[in-house]
Amino acid sequence: MLPLLTLLGGVPLKLVTGTDLVHVLVTSATSTISHYRGGMVDFKVGLFLGLAGIAGGLLGSFLSVPLSPFVLRVIYLFVVALGALILFLPAPLEFEGYRKGDFNLALGIATGLGVGALAGLLGVGGGFITVPLMIYFLKIPLRVAIGTSLLFIFITSLGTIWAKFGVGHIHIPITLLVLSGSITGAVIGPWVSRRMPVRFLRLALIVLLILILFVFGYSTFLGS
Repeated sequence: MLPLLTLLGGVPLKLVTGTDLVHVLVTSATSTISHYRGGMVDFKVGLFLGLAGIAGGLLGSFLSVPLSPFVLRVIYLFVVALGALILFLPAPLEFEGYRKGDFNLALGIATGLGVGALAGLLGVGGGFITVPLMIYFLKIPLRVAIGTSLLFIFITSLGTIWAKFGVGHIHIPITLLVLSGSITGAVIGPWVSRRMPVRFLRLALIVLLILILFVFGYSTFLGS
């Protein structure tokens, strides 16, 4: 959403960070319900990480005010590159003996704070980095990680969004326009996800991150 609104929509980056956070809040709520009905949400992990994410989100929101758009772009590109790199690491997509609610608390707090700070800084939900972190560090199966990350994102966005309003980074007309299409996509996405092979979902995420990295990276460093 961030590259699309800035590159194709011509929306100033700091307005995009707020608009995207509202979009993330609504679509993650819609998608979480669908994934929960399919048994693909670890409620305890999502709630725990979400509460930690609120603290990080508030910090990130206020830190974003003095930072220049160029610095925010560079941070975004770094996180996208990190997410793509983590997905290339060898790890099983399913974990034998996995039980919902059983995870490393210290790693959970670190994940929640870090991704929450990104949500505040950039307005991104952070699913592209949360899902790899859940797979490789918290040992959560891919399908459950996708659904749980949406619950985490919803809680974090809900606790952070008022700060974006406070610093003037939310543009109401643009936000409503974005939501008009994204809610439909948020309903269709979980239905498609449950019917796709796990390896295809992983490949699709890697391709998307690499595409963002090249297009947005070119715009940031070489574009006019």
